[in-house]
Amino acid sequence: MRPALPRPLRPRSLRGAANEPERGFILPVAIGASLLLLLGSMSLHSVALQGRLAHASREVIAGQEDALAGAAQQLVGQLNLRHPCLLSLPRERWSEEGRSCATPQELAVLLGDGGSGSGWRLLDWRPTPVSAQALIELDGRGSPPQPRRGVFAVALLAEPLRAQPPRLLGLRGVTP
Repeated sequence: MRPALPRPLRPRSLRGAANEPERGFILPVAIGASLLLLLGSMSLHSVALQGRLAHASREVIAGQEDALAGAAQQLVGQLNLRHPCLLSLPRERWSEEGRSCATPQELAVLLGDGGSGSGWRLLDWRPTPVSAQALIELDGRGSPPQPRRGVFAVALLAEPLRAQPPRLLGLRGVTP
Protein backbone atom coordinates (compact mmCIF):
# COMPACT_ATOMS: atom_id res chain seq x y z
CA MET A 1 0.00 0.00 0.00
CA ARG A 2 1.16 3.26 -0.84
CA PRO A 3 1.03 6.22 1.33
CA ALA A 4 -1.77 8.62 0.51
CA LEU A 5 -0.73 11.66 -1.31
CA PRO A 6 -1.94 14.97 -0.10
CA ARG A 7 -4.53 16.57 -2.28
CA PRO A 8 -3.36 19.47 -4.28
CA LEU A 9 -4.64 22.84 -3.09
CA ARG A 10 -7.16 24.48 -5.33
CA PRO A 11 -6.74 28.14 -6.05
CA ARG A 12 -9.39 30.21 -4.34
CA SER A 13 -11.53 32.66 -6.23
CA LEU A 14 -11.01 36.37 -5.80
CA ARG A 15 -14.10 36.61 -3.64
CA GLY A 16 -12.89 34.12 -1.16
CA ALA A 17 -14.84 32.44 1.59
CA ALA A 18 -14.16 35.21 4.08
CA ASN A 19 -15.85 37.82 1.86
CA GLU A 20 -18.97 35.81 1.15
CA PRO A 21 -21.96 36.87 3.22
CA GLU A 22 -23.53 34.25 5.37
CA ARG A 23 -26.70 32.77 4.09
CA GLY A 24 -29.81 34.70 5.21
CA PHE A 25 -27.96 37.84 6.23
CA ILE A 26 -29.30 40.29 3.60
CA LEU A 27 -33.01 39.61 4.18
CA PRO A 28 -33.02 40.44 7.92
CA VAL A 29 -30.98 43.59 7.28
CA ALA A 30 -33.43 44.70 4.57
CA ILE A 31 -36.44 44.01 6.82
CA GLY A 32 -34.81 45.88 9.72
CA ALA A 33 -34.03 48.87 7.53
CA SER A 34 -37.58 48.97 6.14
CA LEU A 35 -39.04 48.77 9.66
CA LEU A 36 -36.80 51.62 10.75
CA LEU A 37 -37.97 53.74 7.81
CA LEU A 38 -41.59 52.86 8.57
CA LEU A 39 -41.17 53.83 12.21
CA GLY A 40 -39.57 57.15 11.20
CA SER A 41 -42.35 57.98 8.75
CA MET A 42 -45.03 57.11 11.33
CA SER A 43 -43.40 59.35 13.87
CA LEU A 44 -43.22 62.25 11.38
CA HIS A 45 -46.86 61.64 10.51
CA SER A 46 -47.91 61.80 14.17
CA VAL A 47 -45.95 65.03 14.67
CA ALA A 48 -47.70 66.53 11.63
CA LEU A 49 -51.13 65.47 12.94
CA GLN A 50 -50.37 66.89 16.37
CA GLY A 51 -49.34 70.19 14.80
CA ARG A 52 -52.51 70.23 12.76
CA LEU A 53 -54.66 69.67 15.87
CA ALA A 54 -52.83 72.43 17.74
CA HIS A 55 -53.39 74.79 14.80
CA ALA A 56 -57.11 73.90 14.69
CA SER A 57 -57.35 74.54 18.44
CA ARG A 58 -55.72 77.96 18.06
CA GLU A 59 -58.13 78.75 15.20
CA VAL A 60 -61.14 77.89 17.38
CA ILE A 61 -59.93 80.11 20.22
CA ALA A 62 -59.08 82.96 17.82
CA GLY A 63 -62.56 82.71 16.29
CA GLN A 64 -64.15 82.84 19.73
CA GLU A 65 -62.02 85.84 20.73
CA ASP A 66 -63.02 87.59 17.51
CA ALA A 67 -66.73 86.91 18.04
CA LEU A 68 -66.53 88.11 21.64
CA ALA A 69 -64.63 91.26 20.61
CA GLY A 70 -67.29 91.96 17.96
CA ALA A 71 -70.04 91.57 20.55
CA ALA A 72 -68.25 93.91 22.96
CA GLN A 73 -67.75 96.52 20.24
CA GLN A 74 -71.39 96.25 19.26
CA LEU A 75 -72.46 96.77 22.88
CA VAL A 76 -70.14 99.74 23.42
CA GLY A 77 -71.27 101.29 20.13
CA GLN A 78 -74.94 101.00 21.09
CA LEU A 79 -74.25 102.45 24.52
CA ASN A 80 -72.30 105.40 23.07
CA LEU A 81 -74.81 106.22 20.34
CA ARG A 82 -78.19 105.68 21.96
CA HIS A 83 -77.84 105.05 25.69
CA PRO A 84 -74.95 106.98 27.29
CA CYS A 85 -76.84 107.24 30.58
CA LEU A 86 -76.37 103.49 31.09
CA LEU A 87 -72.57 103.72 31.00
CA SER A 88 -72.35 104.86 34.63
CA LEU A 89 -74.92 102.36 35.98
CA PRO A 90 -74.25 98.73 36.95
CA ARG A 91 -76.19 96.19 34.89
CA GLU A 92 -78.53 95.35 37.81
CA ARG A 93 -79.83 98.95 37.89
CA TRP A 94 -80.45 99.28 34.16
CA SER A 95 -84.04 98.03 34.33
CA GLU A 96 -85.05 100.60 37.01
CA GLU A 97 -82.88 103.67 36.43
CA GLY A 98 -82.16 103.14 32.74
CA ARG A 99 -85.74 103.65 31.63
CA SER A 100 -85.07 107.36 31.19
CA CYS A 101 -82.92 106.72 28.12
CA ALA A 102 -83.95 103.25 26.94
CA THR A 103 -87.22 101.46 26.40
CA PRO A 104 -87.69 97.95 27.83
CA GLN A 105 -87.25 96.51 24.32
CA GLU A 106 -83.99 98.41 23.84
CA LEU A 107 -82.78 97.21 27.24
CA ALA A 108 -83.64 93.64 26.27
CA VAL A 109 -81.60 94.03 23.07
CA LEU A 110 -78.66 95.53 24.99
CA LEU A 111 -78.74 92.68 27.47
CA GLY A 112 -79.06 90.13 24.68
CA ASP A 113 -82.41 88.89 25.92
CA GLY A 114 -84.50 90.49 23.19
CA GLY A 115 -84.24 87.74 20.62
CA SER A 116 -82.46 90.13 18.29
CA GLY A 117 -80.34 87.30 16.93
CA SER A 118 -77.16 89.04 18.05
CA GLY A 119 -75.76 85.78 19.42
CA TRP A 120 -74.48 87.29 22.68
CA ARG A 121 -75.67 88.29 26.13
CA LEU A 122 -74.38 90.89 28.57
CA LEU A 123 -73.98 89.08 31.88
CA ASP A 124 -72.35 91.87 33.87
CA TRP A 125 -71.44 95.56 33.57
CA ARG A 126 -69.41 97.07 36.43
CA PRO A 127 -68.59 100.76 35.95
CA THR A 128 -66.14 102.83 37.98
CA PRO A 129 -65.55 106.58 37.49
CA VAL A 130 -62.87 105.95 34.83
CA SER A 131 -63.54 102.46 33.46
CA ALA A 132 -66.00 99.62 33.28
CA GLN A 133 -65.76 95.87 33.10
CA ALA A 134 -68.12 93.84 30.94
CA LEU A 135 -68.76 90.10 30.99
CA ILE A 136 -70.20 88.96 27.68
CA GLU A 137 -71.35 85.45 26.76
CA LEU A 138 -71.80 84.09 23.26
CA ASP A 139 -74.68 81.70 22.82
CA GLY A 140 -73.59 78.09 22.86
CA ARG A 141 -73.69 77.26 19.18
CA GLY A 142 -71.48 74.52 17.90
CA SER A 143 -70.93 70.91 18.65
CA PRO A 144 -71.10 70.30 21.54
CA PRO A 145 -72.84 73.54 22.50
CA GLN A 146 -70.88 75.42 25.13
CA PRO A 147 -71.04 78.98 26.40
CA ARG A 148 -68.07 81.19 25.65
CA ARG A 149 -67.49 84.17 27.88
CA GLY A 150 -65.11 87.08 27.66
CA VAL A 151 -64.20 89.74 30.18
CA PHE A 152 -63.55 93.19 28.71
CA ALA A 153 -62.12 96.41 30.10
CA VAL A 154 -63.70 99.59 28.78
CA ALA A 155 -62.19 103.00 29.47
CA LEU A 156 -64.78 105.70 30.16
CA LEU A 157 -64.21 109.34 29.26
CA ALA A 158 -66.16 112.10 30.98
CA GLU A 159 -67.76 115.22 29.51
CA PRO A 160 -69.72 113.79 27.76
CA LEU A 161 -69.53 110.27 29.13
CA ARG A 162 -68.21 108.05 26.33
CA ALA A 163 -66.83 104.53 26.25
CA GLN A 164 -63.58 103.74 24.48
CA PRO A 165 -63.14 100.55 22.42
CA PRO A 166 -63.18 97.45 24.63
CA ARG A 167 -60.05 95.45 25.42
CA LEU A 168 -60.28 91.68 26.01
CA LEU A 169 -58.92 90.70 29.42
CA GLY A 170 -59.54 87.00 29.20
CA LEU A 171 -61.76 84.12 28.16
CA ARG A 172 -63.90 82.00 30.43
CA GLY A 173 -65.45 78.68 29.59
CA VAL A 174 -63.48 78.37 26.36
CA THR A 175 -62.05 74.99 25.60
CA PRO A 176 -60.50 74.13 22.28
